[in-house]
Amino acid sequence: MTEERWHDIKHQVKENFTIDEEYTEDLSPGTAEVIEFVSPQGKMKIRFISRPKVLDKKTTYSNRVGSDVKVDYVFSEDEVVSHLEILLWSDEDYGWRKIESDSLF
Repeated sequence: MTEERWHDIKHQVKENFTIDEEYTEDLSPGTAEVIEFVSPQGKMKIRFISRPKVLDKKTTYSNRVGSDVKVDYVFSEDEVVSHLEILLWSDEDYGWRKIESDSLF
């Protein structure tokens, strides 16, 4: 997902639906732009998540019984990976359910 496509989707949502909330979440590492709105399907939330690209993953472990496994990630300083999540509010579960974004836009 590109920044331009995100801005297009955000513009479409703001133009066509009633916005409940718009905010930014801090992730470790990265950020997420969030828009909550009401659609014909019900209450929805879209999240545009931007994170640094993972360059390497180092796993430290011991073969001893009861030892811990530690995973260290090496992130890029200049490359960013982003994607879009679309969630629908479920009254049955009282929580957000992730739905596929390909069929919506």
